[in-house]
Amino acid sequence: MRLKLITAPATEPITLDEAKNHLKVDSADDNVLIGNLITTARQLAEKETKRAFITQTWQMFLDTAPHVIEIPKPPLQSPLVSIKVIDTDGTESTISKDNYIVDASENSPGRVVPKLGYVWPYHRGFASFIIEYKAGYGDNADDVPRGIRDGILKLITYLYENRGDNIPKETLSVFAPYKVWSI
Repeated sequence: MRLKLITAPATEPITLDEAKNHLKVDSADDNVLIGNLITTARQLAEKETKRAFITQTWQMFLDTAPHVIEIPKPPLQSPLVSIKVIDTDGTESTISKDNYIVDASENSPGRVVPKLGYVWPYHRGFASFIIEYKAGYGDNADDVPRGIRDGILKLITYLYENRGDNIPKETLSVFAPYKVWSI
């Protein structure tokens, strides 16, 4: 499996004003730095939890298509954007949404299975089964659970106060309740 980010989040789960308030920073001198730290903290938290926080679009490339396909980076937003296959002569086709069922659970990876009587089509193998999907809690910061947002604020604080240091595991442990343990 290979993943490719198609559309990054349009916003961050923490605003510049929230971060500055949390850091007790009044001046605009560090606005660019703090803005960058917000993005870095979100990316680190998403990596740690194996989740997507704000709506983003991904493509997943598979060499083979098992009957049940797990979709990483929950929560999965349903419906899927598309499922495409590339056959042996290089022809790309889209599988109709009528031929599969999507399970979009917030707390675990999404899943997709063919409907009863349908079988995933034959494809050439190597990166030829392509699922495009949207993941994330929603389009706005308020859609992200408060615990994740609080954890990101703590991570921003650590990054701001300890520039250039490695991040200790204890700092990332605030995300443990949201961590996806499969995929």
